[in-house]
Order: sequence, then C-alpha cells, then structure tokens
Amino acid sequence: MSLLFYSAVTALVLTFLLTPLFVKFLIRIQILDKGGRRKIHKGRIPSMGGLIVFLSFLFAILLWQPSVLFDNNRFLLAAMILMAVTGIRDDIAPLPPFLKLLVQVVTALIAVVVLTDVRLISFYGLFGVYELAPWLSYIISIAFILFVTNAFNLIDGIDGLAGTVALIGLAFLSIWFYSIGDTGSAVFLICFAGAILGFLYYNWQPASLFMGDTGSLVLGFVIAVFTLKFILFNGALHASSSYKFHAVLSAGLAVVLLPVFDTTRVFLLRILEGRSPFLPDKQHLHHAIVRKVGLHARATRWIAGVYFLSAAVIMFVSWMNWLPEWALLLAILLFLLFVNQYVRRLLKQLSKH
Repeated sequence: MSLLFYSAVTALVLTFLLTPLFVKFLIRIQILDKGGRRKIHKGRIPSMGGLIVFLSFLFAILLWQPSVLFDNNRFLLAAMILMAVTGIRDDIAPLPPFLKLLVQVVTALIAVVVLTDVRLISFYGLFGVYELAPWLSYIISIAFILFVTNAFNLIDGIDGLAGTVALIGLAFLSIWFYSIGDTGSAVFLICFAGAILGFLYYNWQPASLFMGDTGSLVLGFVIAVFTLKFILFNGALHASSSYKFHAVLSAGLAVVLLPVFDTTRVFLLRILEGRSPFLPDKQHLHHAIVRKVGLHARATRWIAGVYFLSAAVIMFVSWMNWLPEWALLLAILLFLLFVNQYVRRLLKQLSKH
C-alpha cells in the first residue's frame, strides 16, 4: 500500500508545483478558452491543463512502476499519448469531428482491444447470454470506449466536475486492482488519480485552468479501458472471493454512471427534438444544477455527491449479491428515469425565470 501512497503523492506534488508555471506559459502563447455561447464561464481561461496532468502522471509511473514499459500497460500508455496529442491539436485548433473520431477508433481498436485484449467477453448470464462472439465483443468494447471517452469530454462543463468524478472512479479502481494482486494497474491508476487531485486545486471554482480536450479525452479513455478491465477481471473471480461483485455488469456501470447517464439522456433529448445528437446545447445535468444553486463549486459537490452515493449503493448491492443482474440493472434504470424527470422539471422551471 505504501507504493500506492508514494506514487499518488509524487504525481500530486508535481502537478501542484508545475501548474502555476504552465498557466503562465499558456497565457503567453494564448491557449485560452473563451466564454460565451453554450459555455457558462466568463472571460478567457487557460486551457490544455490535461497536458501537465499527463506529464506528471508519466513521470510518477516511470519512477515507481518502470515495468509499465515492458508489460501490457505499455500499449495503453502509447494509446494515452496518441489521445493526448489529439487533444493538444484540438485545443490549439479544433479538429474535424470525423478525424477526431477516427483517431479514437484506431486507438481503441489497435492499442487496447487487440494488443492488450481488454474487452467485454461475456454478458455473464444476462438475458441468458454468456460468451460473446469475438466480432460482437470487439464492436461492443470499441463502442463502449468511444462513448465513455466522449462522455467525459461532455461533462467537463463546470469547474471541477469531470476531474472530481474521475478521481472517485480512479481511486476505487486502483484500490480494487491492488486488492486482487494487480499492482501494475493499481499504480497506473493511482498515479493518474494523484495528478488529477493536484490539478483540481486550480480547476475548482474559480478555475484558473481548464483541462481541455487534452485532459478530458485521456481521462475518459483511461476510465473506459480500466472499467472494461474491471469487468473482465471481476467476472473471472470465483464467487467466494471477498472482492467479487456478483452483478458484474452493474458494478462496471456504476464506475461510469454519471457520464454515461448524462450523455445518453442529452443525446436522446436532441434526437426526440429532431436535432443532431452532436449539436451542443445547455441541457446537460450540470447546466441545470449550476443554474439552480448558482455556484460551480456547489453544483460540482452536489452532482459528485449523488454520483458517489449512487455508485456506492450499486456496488454494495452487487457485492452482497442481493439482486440478480437483471433486477439491479432495472433498479438503476428506474432511478435514472427519476433523476431525468427531476432535471427536466428543473429546466422547465428555470426557463420561466
């Protein structure tokens, strides 16, 4: 456990100390995010903060777990670099959406699903389905990685939200992988969590730095891949294991519950309104909550708190094996429908004022 602590602290301290210098550099070269239109911040705030997060993570992982260059995680590290480069290019000058998506598909397919074989291989008895055909496994896994990657990008709309949600997921996954003996994955994740924690000091309201696509793309990508790995490893554990979450798919969904719910909800609303699901608007959960409570910090605490409690309940029910997979997924769906109705009602009330 001391290895996790030192790894996290190294990444945290590096990010904390280097970020002020990086902010000055970004201001000098005018890498700034302008407010207006669908954005709810004012003024010009330095973006591309995800780069300092990634560099701090990289230094910490190479210092404390150099074997990452020789095990399967090296392919993931290469994929993260490709995602970071794509994000940097997009933060400097927006890439065409098709090209951005193409890079993500290639990265997910070659660097992750094929070379590391991190993919969904079973429905674990849901609908009577166990082993998936390889072609279906690849399609579902790539779609999941793409969706979660971009979902984290989309929830990065108010100060501190994406980083706080990711921090919760990264911390849980790191501790779980360490508990089952996968120290490499645990250190990999805790280094990223430490770097995010150091960054949040500057990203919390009032934010002096945004993570930009450089950060949100890499963040979403890492969470997506390790959620798949969590499902894969958890599904392989014996039922008697103390670390087994018996509703395997529900436990995996709990890790990415907020970004998946919010993005799915907004996409469906746009389609029902006859608009492109990719057309930006202010119907996201964080837009409604920040208008209700008035402050980014308060909205982030509220949303992250509900996410944490919801995920914790799902994990606990899955760990205790109180409900079969289908029943727990149904309960999650009903809960999310309730939250959706609350947000719709809230948006209607706010639109009258």
